[in-house]
Amino acid sequence: IQTLLKSRKMAIKGEDTRQLKETGMEEKKVKVNGMTCNHCKMNVETNLKKLEGIDAVEVNLDTQGVTLIGNNIDLEKVKKTVESIGYKFEN
Repeated sequence: IQTLLKSRKMAIKGEDTRQLKETGMEEKKVKVNGMTCNHCKMNVETNLKKLEGIDAVEVNLDTQGVTLIGNNIDLEKVKKTVESIGYKFEN
């Protein structure tokens, strides 16, 4: 389990995408506009982690980018979740 978690963290940081493929996980990158502070970041990360198929979320406030790691990530559900908490989803 620790190896899998480490692989996910490394993949989010872009350190080893090969390990991500080996775990059968996928990575999706989207933009979420309107995040201005760490509270916004935590709000988006917490809510997206609740979605089925998403195992890890990394938000970059500077770029408004969100990296999602998981299996069968449903971007429509991601969009609905992001917009339900007051942010604008872009893909």
